[in-house]
Amino acid sequence: MQEFKEPKPNAVVTSMCKVILPFWLRLKEHLSISVRGTQQDIDAFSRSSRAVVLLNHPDRQDPFVIFELANKMHEEFYCIAARECFDWDDGWRGWLFQSLGCYSVARGKADFHSIATTKKVLREGRRKLLVFPEAEITADESTLHELHKAIFHIALSVQKELSNNASVDPDNQVRLIPAAIRFSLDTELESAVGPALQRMEESLELSAAENATVFVRIDAVVNAYLSLVFEVYDLQKPQASQQQLAEFLSVEILHKIATNIGMTWDVSLSPTEQLYAIRNTVAGNTDIDTVAVRPNVFQCAGIANPCLISDLERIERLLIMHRMLEHPSSEIQCCRILDFIECELYGTITPKGWQSAVILLGTPIEVSSFVDHFSVSKEDGVERLSEHFKGKLQGMLMDKSLLNAAGTHESAQHDAHIAQVSLESLKKNSS
Repeated sequence: MQEFKEPKPNAVVTSMCKVILPFWLRLKEHLSISVRGTQQDIDAFSRSSRAVVLLNHPDRQDPFVIFELANKMHEEFYCIAARECFDWDDGWRGWLFQSLGCYSVARGKADFHSIATTKKVLREGRRKLLVFPEAEITADESTLHELHKAIFHIALSVQKELSNNASVDPDNQVRLIPAAIRFSLDTELESAVGPALQRMEESLELSAAENATVFVRIDAVVNAYLSLVFEVYDLQKPQASQQQLAEFLSVEILHKIATNIGMTWDVSLSPTEQLYAIRNTVAGNTDIDTVAVRPNVFQCAGIANPCLISDLERIERLLIMHRMLEHPSSEIQCCRILDFIECELYGTITPKGWQSAVILLGTPIEVSSFVDHFSVSKEDGVERLSEHFKGKLQGMLMDKSLLNAAGTHESAQHDAHIAQVSLESLKKNSS
């Protein structure tokens, strides 16, 4: 079993990141982030102490969004992150995550260390907790996918405890705050992806057809990348769509790994669940050999030498690509598809035009309203709360009026109000 990574907030590291992050976003990521919401909801966000901020998870850039949310709201958060992320880049990224208040969860099983830490965070109420209940990058900015129910169960359990001890802690409300994230590309697509696309075409030995559109060129790069994965893992490529091929590769590589480590293949599990099961079985062991026959073709997550862990990270990317290919290609998703292939080929991602992200804060939901149902039936209470939350966040994702990344005068007014509210909250908390 992999070691649980507890949060180890470091004031010096946090302060340095708050200074560096805006420059990093502008110079390295070419990304601007704004916070939106009604005045009432922004005020309520700042007043809520014992709160869980639950966000949709459409994009690889989501972690930048939540750290910038902390910056703009003058707050510090706890955040739950997948256990394998703490091992990337020889562990230095995990050290940074812990220093910023992140702690790990092993997906696909009951992680009791993570559950206990989450309960402690909610009982103490010192910082808000940020969670992506979809657990995976969905590549879908308009529709919520399946929500993992553990966080709703934990919130109800803690609220029930607090309600029974109201005399000890009069401010005993656990609140869930829905927050919607949406990205957009502000640069013309061909200009945004041109340099990266040309580099990948050269690496994959592709010749761009004369007068080919950028979409045709991206399609060719995806085909070439998928074909290369088939070669690297010595798999026969069937006639199928790109979406089907990405999932087929995921399943076949997972099956090879399971056979290699003597693990029983459970046909009832989805590819994502199989990935979780194998990760939890190998527990981050980088000494287990890769199943690739040409292991040095790709780069992977800062891992020095190809191994089974690098195979698992590749499967993660293929599953994300499968989700991307499920939806009509938006301009921002075209950039993301190239991001993942670029990362596979070179180990780094280059900026692709100027991009914007909006995070829309919703009305806090008081968990206490669902405790009676939870007391009668835990399953019913969790289901009612999760469905209520899902309806609220889904409605926010469809709100075109506030989920608009354009830098309008109205946006500037929102930012000014947020700065004023969060600074007032900071002064109040300090006193």
